[in-house]
Amino acid sequence: MLPTKKNARARARSLPSKLRPMPDDPPTRKYTKRKKASSVSTARPKLGGGGITPKKSSKYDKKEAVQRPTPEDILAGRGGGTNRHDGNIRFRDEARRLRMIYKDGETDRRAKFMISQELVTRVRQYGGRFLEKGHDGRWYEMDEKSARKKASQVLREEKWE
Repeated sequence: MLPTKKNARARARSLPSKLRPMPDDPPTRKYTKRKKASSVSTARPKLGGGGITPKKSSKYDKKEAVQRPTPEDILAGRGGGTNRHDGNIRFRDEARRLRMIYKDGETDRRAKFMISQELVTRVRQYGGRFLEKGHDGRWYEMDEKSARKKASQVLREEKWE
């Protein structure tokens, strides 16, 4: 029997409602799953208060800002201001002393970790702190992991040799 419109309609009615062809479907796609109408809206509800959005939490919220960086402090950031800071210059000098060991081909990953930790310890011994600028423009002390990462980066750099 040849397919006719009448046969196609009868066949479509006998299918479960999920598999019935959509009325606007092109003729090449016979049977598609219908999307369920959702009664629950996925849109975010708007907060009342005249367009006031809640303040996003920041990693600096619980930290106290440093009033003024000292010459012993290491400032994280880019540009001449941080590069010419006395603490950063001294930090790079300390790193130069350890760089030969750090870059030695036989130094394994664990030893490099220990060398970068030693650099952080030396800075803290002479009273230096690792500071980074927050979104509010004030300086905050870095956590131990970030300070060690900064030390590792300075040990890898060849720019200041």
